[in-house]
Amino acid sequence: METKHLRFWVITDGRAGNEAQALGLAAALARRRAAKISIRRVAPKAWTARLPAQLWHALGAHEGGWPFTAYNARVRRIVPPWPDLVIGAGRRIAPLVAALKKLHGVKTVQILDPLMPLADFDLVAVPEHDRVAGANVVTTVGSIGRTTPGIVAAAAEQWRDRLANLPRPRLAVLVGGPSPSARFGGGAAGRLSKALGELAGQGHGLMVTPSQRTPQGLIGRLRDLLGDSAFVWDGTGDNPYPAILGLADAVLVTEDSVNMVSEAASTGLPVQVFRLASRSDKIAAFQSEMARRGIARDFNGAIESWSYTPLAEADRVAAEIEKRLL
Repeated sequence: METKHLRFWVITDGRAGNEAQALGLAAALARRRAAKISIRRVAPKAWTARLPAQLWHALGAHEGGWPFTAYNARVRRIVPPWPDLVIGAGRRIAPLVAALKKLHGVKTVQILDPLMPLADFDLVAVPEHDRVAGANVVTTVGSIGRTTPGIVAAAAEQWRDRLANLPRPRLAVLVGGPSPSARFGGGAAGRLSKALGELAGQGHGLMVTPSQRTPQGLIGRLRDLLGDSAFVWDGTGDNPYPAILGLADAVLVTEDSVNMVSEAASTGLPVQVFRLASRSDKIAAFQSEMARRGIARDFNGAIESWSYTPLAEADRVAAEIEKRLL
């Protein structure tokens, strides 16, 4: 008998961090229940993108087609037949996800604080440091990631020969960039460059991957500084991110990205956090929790080694969704 596949929609605004979380959760659900996953990327029109989510709700986002017409033309893909579950991520998508539940009875999961009534969703998954509570809320340690031991191991095999020239111990260096939550000022780029140069001089094999927020000048600076002693991905070709995690003995990550720190913590590798000039209270709370759990430590110039239970937040949230909604 042919297995019946559930249908999951992942709806995002295309932002890398949001989309990675939504796809990571969908994949975790698909490991539990046979499912077909499809992505629908939409974005609010220019004038609506500036509205807070609370105002969307107040304007009657659930009383007809308004939330659909407020998005760009690609929202035409949001048409029946409706899926078994919609997973949305980010406040810009939240009104649309809520409308699908209200207007069409679709089961919905919203990732991150929607900044609108939680009851408008079947389940909301938010990081602990957001301090959101409710009967339909599942909290996570950090963010939901896409990496799993299997994904990392498979990617490592594909890249093993290409990075075979790098010495051991090998360090995965995950570089973020300026954000509203963490500032790269105060000479952070220079301090990071100096620290990586010293680690390379000590014999560490460095595997450096940037994020979409990493300044291009910093990527070039690191490539010139480290030379053949490191691999610095310039954003072209295959993304080596999961392979780097699979080939590393430890991870160094800038503290601006909760996503990168969380994904590093899914490997069980020692995670050292490179501090920046300033950080928001939420990032500070998250980093404190990671330290309390014995997962991450502040980088002090040397790479240390320790062990902990890896995070598997996507699988944990998926189990709750299966129990409550599927």
